[in-house]
Amino acid sequence: PLCAPGCGVPPAWAARLGATGFLISECCFPLFKAKPGKAKRVRTIFSSEQLARLEQEFARQQYLVGQERCLLASSLHLTEEQVKVWFQNRRIKWRKQSLEQQQAKLAKMG
Repeated sequence: PLCAPGCGVPPAWAARLGATGFLISECCFPLFKAKPGKAKRVRTIFSSEQLARLEQEFARQQYLVGQERCLLASSLHLTEEQVKVWFQNRRIKWRKQSLEQQQAKLAKMG
């Protein structure tokens, strides 16, 4: 069932998607609400410029700590935590890609 207009507050992502009349409000499905005292973390959406710079830094070095992370975060208008997590996730992606490439080489060789 769809909520009546003005029935509840649409999710934060709704405005970014430009969604309006077809949203299902939190008030209709209380089971989906976050636990009391727990704030739901909003997913960071990086701009193409931010991603390009992050990828450039990752190509230079896979671990970014201390002052370097602080300076990069500041120059990209991100928090240090966002940069830290991006690098963690990017290392995982890199390891997975490396493993897949190795497996493909082994499969090719027989």
